[in-house]
Amino acid sequence: MFKNYLKIAWRNLRKHKAYSAINVAGLALGMACCILLLLYVQNELAFDAFHEKADRIYRITETESSPEKGERHFPFTMGPLAPALTREFPEVVSAVRLRDRFGTGRFSARYGERHFYEGDYLIAEPSFFEIFDFKLLQGEAKAVLQEPLAVVLTQTTAQKYFGNENPLGKVLTTDRFGELHVTGVMADPPRLSHLDFNMLVSFATLEANRGWKQFIDSWDSESFITYVLTQQPVDVAAFNARINAVVGRHRGESPQNLRQVVLQPLRDIHFHSAHLEFDRNRDQGDISYLYVFAAIAFFILFIACINYMNLATARALKRAKEIGMRKVAGAFRSQLVGQFLGESILFSCLSLLSALMLVELVLPSINAFSGKDLALNFDRHGGTMILILTALAFFVGIVSGSYPAFYLAKLSPTVLFKGDSHAPAGATRLRRVLVVTQFALSIIMIIATVAAARQLRFIRTKNLGFNQEQLVVIDINSGSARRNHFSIKNEMAKIPEVTHVSVSSRVPGEWKNLMQIAAVPVRAPSATAHTLYYVGIDEDFLQTFEIDLQEGRNFSNTMGTDTSAIIINETAARLLGWTSPLGEELSVPANKFRGRVIGVVKDFHFQSLHEKIGPLILGHWNNPIQAIDYFTVRLRPENLPRTLTALQRVHERFDQTTPFEFNFLDERLNDFYRADIRLGKIFGVSAGLAIFIACLGLLGLAAFTAEQRTKEIGVRKVLGASVTQIVMLLSKDFTVLVLLATAIASPVAYWMLARWLQNFAYHINLGLDTFLLAGLVALLVAWLTISVQAIRAALANPVEALRYE
Repeated sequence: MFKNYLKIAWRNLRKHKAYSAINVAGLALGMACCILLLLYVQNELAFDAFHEKADRIYRITETESSPEKGERHFPFTMGPLAPALTREFPEVVSAVRLRDRFGTGRFSARYGERHFYEGDYLIAEPSFFEIFDFKLLQGEAKAVLQEPLAVVLTQTTAQKYFGNENPLGKVLTTDRFGELHVTGVMADPPRLSHLDFNMLVSFATLEANRGWKQFIDSWDSESFITYVLTQQPVDVAAFNARINAVVGRHRGESPQNLRQVVLQPLRDIHFHSAHLEFDRNRDQGDISYLYVFAAIAFFILFIACINYMNLATARALKRAKEIGMRKVAGAFRSQLVGQFLGESILFSCLSLLSALMLVELVLPSINAFSGKDLALNFDRHGGTMILILTALAFFVGIVSGSYPAFYLAKLSPTVLFKGDSHAPAGATRLRRVLVVTQFALSIIMIIATVAAARQLRFIRTKNLGFNQEQLVVIDINSGSARRNHFSIKNEMAKIPEVTHVSVSSRVPGEWKNLMQIAAVPVRAPSATAHTLYYVGIDEDFLQTFEIDLQEGRNFSNTMGTDTSAIIINETAARLLGWTSPLGEELSVPANKFRGRVIGVVKDFHFQSLHEKIGPLILGHWNNPIQAIDYFTVRLRPENLPRTLTALQRVHERFDQTTPFEFNFLDERLNDFYRADIRLGKIFGVSAGLAIFIACLGLLGLAAFTAEQRTKEIGVRKVLGASVTQIVMLLSKDFTVLVLLATAIASPVAYWMLARWLQNFAYHINLGLDTFLLAGLVALLVAWLTISVQAIRAALANPVEALRYE
């Protein structure tokens, strides 16, 4: 029986090639898009899953609450916490303390003639390899990080320094730690790890230094990344309470300045760390985007399934006599349902094969675009993957074939043998509902694409309050460069293509961290301290960045008192309640600094447009709060490679120990919006696919409608109807359906986009034109699709349609 069903299904597929091609193409595109998006979702959800003990590993974070700064969250804890937990908590199997380069600074390393600058390292305790499952290729896990000045290199880093030599026992000469002895080599961290590093320096290296040892042992040293491994998964809330009791016993807390440690499960780190200041996870994820991608995958697959339902139902009566004969011959309804579900599953399986070929074809481009390493992984997860894909084929086949199967099977033989070419009203209504649903989903994605494109254009064109073009930011990586920054700056200024040079501790769009300080107005010492951002600058900073000075004056080399002067932005003046800020003073107790306001700058965006402009203090470069870290050079656009080479030569003349590192500021600012740009492109491609799949179905429906109304069209032509009138006749019903879909899609899309735009402190307004444009695009595409069949029907010879009437 089943073999007979397959034969009939295959015969029908070959007999109606155009209809079959439309069905297979629509389902294949829907499946391919669904598979790609779900591969992306699966890849994101797999972060840190390679650790066998992932469900028992936790990072300890800290929340600080104070009247001055409100509530702030950090990924760091105090030094003695990890040893205390292993001593006092029986369920804690092990704990490890880490410190990254932002706590100890970058360093240069040399082996023979090979000299590199290292920033992506971690300082780690020996328990690192007990807790995490990073693969150690050479060396003993318990011993490699035991001694001071020990270093474990990743395979890529070992190759970089030593080539084909055996790295074990070799010595790297560094300017920060002295001579580091290679004790182990490990595989490069997987891309699905939130920890990204190229070498591990032993924690004992820090402990061997008396000053560092005192700092590590202090309960006020909130500078260490701490992980714990427990015997079993723990109740986080209860465990937090117990840890905080231990911390409170050791350090005590003022009710006005409360710190609480909080356990964070390892698998939550990738998606739930945006609230942590100074968190430097690799490729931090956004769980809300996964929901969006999963929804898009479902939408497109659903649109493809609707296509099949529509076309199968529309062609149902073409098979009326076949079904009638089967019923007269004694076929049960369940047998007929099985036959037509079998046909739809066959279509689905053929579509799946086409989808898999399409996925393999586009995966390299998708990986290049997303920065991921997506793969179908038949080698590693062959059985599971085949099971999932088979289930997908059956699911799509059953969903898309269910209504046509039950609809065809329930028709009575009397109706079937009448040969009535018109479908019952119920079937017609269903097709209209399905068309509206298809286009509503497609229009939602078109609206989202238009809105995302406009928001991204708004970001690119918004006046940031400074000129970001032609600015090169050069890192100051050594004490030598800091001591000689006047000379370096003067030499850079002599290069013909350089127009301005400045030095500063941070720059707008900062990619390291922006310092925040608690400051109190001197004239109101009892007032609550205010939290403000702080950046140290020189007298050329404002001119280099083209920032407007609204009041007062800039810093000056001739004013010896300017080291205690400050310039504030307009937001800071409003926060402090100063209508006449010049001459006012601020005290920064933590740094024993007192600054007098000499100028006010117009507000400018020194963070991404996701954030509102914050209160900012621009202090003199020679300040006790933050050292200079950058040269910023404004260039003329011509001869760029030659100018960069000249800047590098100046750097090398004064600093032979560190590499020349630079960034174009506009490129770094764009990095703020990489996820948003990616989302916009995914919306665009998805909307294009959705509308294309919907139009494939519309093409088939238009052909069926034209075929149903062949005699009517013939009569109208005989009575003098023009081609335009015939086209309008056939397009009218579909036009109403697309307009209805636009009306349904618009409020849904508005609600979704309003939520997305809340992620930006500065964003576009969702005007009526966005929704009208999306509806117009959908309508035009629908008209173009329908017109192909409508014009063909209108140009047909009416004699052929009425020959036997």
